[in-house]
Amino acid sequence: MLVPERVKWDTETEIAVLGYGLAGAVSAITAHDLGASVLILEKQSADSHCSCSSISMGIFLSPSDVNGALTYMTALCAVNPHEMAWTDAETIRAWAEYCVQNKDWMQNLGGKIAFFTKGGEFPQLPGAESMASWKYQGNGRRLMQFMYEQVKSRKIGVRYQTAAERLLTDERGQIIGVRAIDFSKGKPKEVHIKASRAVLLCTGGFEENEEMKLQYLRPYPVYFTGGTANTGDGIRMAQEAGADLWHMNCASARLCAKFPDFPVAFFIDFSGGGWSQQQMRAKKEKLTVGFIIVDKYGRRYLNEQLKPHAAYYELAWYDSHKLEYPRVPSYYICDQRRMDCGCLAQLTSGPSGPEQLYKWSRDNSVELEKGWIIRGETIAELAGKIGVPAAALESTVRRWNEHCQAGEDPDYGRSHLELVPLDKPPFYAVRLFPGGSNTQGGPRRNSRSQVVTPFGVPIPGLYAAGECGSVYGMLYPAGGGNLGECIAFGRIAAENAVAEAPKK
Repeated sequence: MLVPERVKWDTETEIAVLGYGLAGAVSAITAHDLGASVLILEKQSADSHCSCSSISMGIFLSPSDVNGALTYMTALCAVNPHEMAWTDAETIRAWAEYCVQNKDWMQNLGGKIAFFTKGGEFPQLPGAESMASWKYQGNGRRLMQFMYEQVKSRKIGVRYQTAAERLLTDERGQIIGVRAIDFSKGKPKEVHIKASRAVLLCTGGFEENEEMKLQYLRPYPVYFTGGTANTGDGIRMAQEAGADLWHMNCASARLCAKFPDFPVAFFIDFSGGGWSQQQMRAKKEKLTVGFIIVDKYGRRYLNEQLKPHAAYYELAWYDSHKLEYPRVPSYYICDQRRMDCGCLAQLTSGPSGPEQLYKWSRDNSVELEKGWIIRGETIAELAGKIGVPAAALESTVRRWNEHCQAGEDPDYGRSHLELVPLDKPPFYAVRLFPGGSNTQGGPRRNSRSQVVTPFGVPIPGLYAAGECGSVYGMLYPAGGGNLGECIAFGRIAAENAVAEAPKK
């Protein structure tokens, strides 16, 4: 949007950072420490804690070596070897070089971190062994509190309840500021903020924009566990400024539970005991509870040892004869063994995690009463309550129990460590939908974190970091990939933005 004639600038700064999640905080700190004046605009209030960063486990990726990370990410982004790729080679290299530094950067800042796990989500790809994840002491909330303290100690300005609305350009197309709506005093007020060097888009994805999810993601509906303010604002602003888009149909997603009377989705602790599938396999201990996942016809359709950030794609099959997504919704099926292990919701991240947006009952009794968990004394009764053909579900469970007795799953190859029968009534089900952490699409960026046009030309004065145009394509590298990208490209964006010559 061309800056209005005789505009009255309400505030002037060198670097305007839009969005105050992890990418925004890292960008602001880096730009400030390089000598630039910085102002952060955040559409939510100061006491809001529903950002994707805050409700995360606080895990971030910091690979062990650049060459291994480069090899793995290159393979991860390849559609067909030597043909097309989701992300260009230069940007992949920038990701590898900066992500390797993440651990040291966070420690040098004073962050309390510890090694979490090693190995990529796709061990069959070369370089996967170089992936290493680190965890901030506590969780995502503690991580963000630490980052907020770092911003505050530097006296970096933050304007809460101020929603960036349009990017302002001069007659040459350079980004020179932002038009925003300030809601902090109740009555909306239009404000104009001048950014003499650059604007950094750290506004997240489009988890809460139903129109964009319908148009760009498959399947539908898709639900997410946080980011209630992520409505695609930065994406639309960048489009108006001439930005190309990429990775719009990609998401860091899995199967999650969504209930009509709660605004965001929940992660389900499928195996009980708070263990992830990766942790369970690492410990080489057999699960004490059994579970399966079935489609709306009562059939298993996948190995339930889920890739935690790619299982979403298993739900995207569309039946062109029945004109439906037969796996939306799906159903998590368990028996009394799992209920006796404690709450079904995951307590390490999501709305039932450390932020406690919702406090799930320890014995699941409240959620049973709400109808979030469905109970049946028999498999047939459970099938009737969830609208699944009883004969099909009975057959599926019977076959599963036979696999457990034989110690082998010939249908989908599930590990013998997970072959626990469903034979202790009553039986339970939870409706599952595609979704989870966040979308990945947005404005295309280059290796310098500059937002570019469809012709690959950088838009002067415009940068992006974090999930607003993530560098990840269809596949996600490893646990902590998103926060790792926030730290890496938050620094890349700030370093290059500060190097820009001031605009008059």
